[in-house]
Amino acid sequence: ARIHVRTPRLGTFEGGFQAFCDELAEAVRGRGATIHLETPVERIESKDKDQLTLRTTDGEETFDRVLSTTSPELLAKMARSLPEAYLSGVRNLKSLGAVVLTLAMDRPLGPEIYWYNLPKSEGFPFLCLVEHTQFVDKEHFGGNHIVYCGDYLPPDHRYFSMTKEEILEEYLPGLQKINPEVSKDWVKESWMFRAQYAQPVPFVNHSENIPSIRTPIPGLYWASMSQVYPWDRGTNFAVEIGRRAAKSIQASKPS
Repeated sequence: ARIHVRTPRLGTFEGGFQAFCDELAEAVRGRGATIHLETPVERIESKDKDQLTLRTTDGEETFDRVLSTTSPELLAKMARSLPEAYLSGVRNLKSLGAVVLTLAMDRPLGPEIYWYNLPKSEGFPFLCLVEHTQFVDKEHFGGNHIVYCGDYLPPDHRYFSMTKEEILEEYLPGLQKINPEVSKDWVKESWMFRAQYAQPVPFVNHSENIPSIRTPIPGLYWASMSQVYPWDRGTNFAVEIGRRAAKSIQASKPS
């Protein structure tokens, strides 16, 4: 679906998405907001009229509006007082997780190839292979050559319980199919990223079963990748549903 709305334009944020997030956080704080890092929300409860209580690992706070941008599973765990009809729709949403190993190498993986199409039948241990510095110059990465290996997998796949070093050992034969000379000695640094909710999986009639952004609990809203259909996922669609959620929240504010 994303191909349908793409243009020939392709860009990257200088400094990567971390730089983007840092600038966004600075702008949000500049407008008076407070960002609580490493403070998981355990429960969302409606105790008083027009008030929602968030129970976190640091205590409780009360708000008149709450927007959750979590996975369906986390929303169901946090907002247990949602009506069963809405919760059932949330629980029925399916998704795949993602495992990504990013490598900083001292030399290129291959000859001027950015994106490799990998046939699953060839036995590669990952689905996606990208040499990012064939698109963005290595000068932006301290002179390193950046290689991205990723896969979409069921949340209970063994990759989710393996160490970074074990994943590298698993992936190395796949890299050697691209370039037989590749060895661990080429790797200067590596990073492992895992998320059990990454890629929504829509089934037949999904459009008729998408939970609304405005939940049945007054003041509680939910916006996630599972609701961006007909698209599957992506930063552009995250921005789009964020705007839809903001408009819905603003429209519900008392005049």
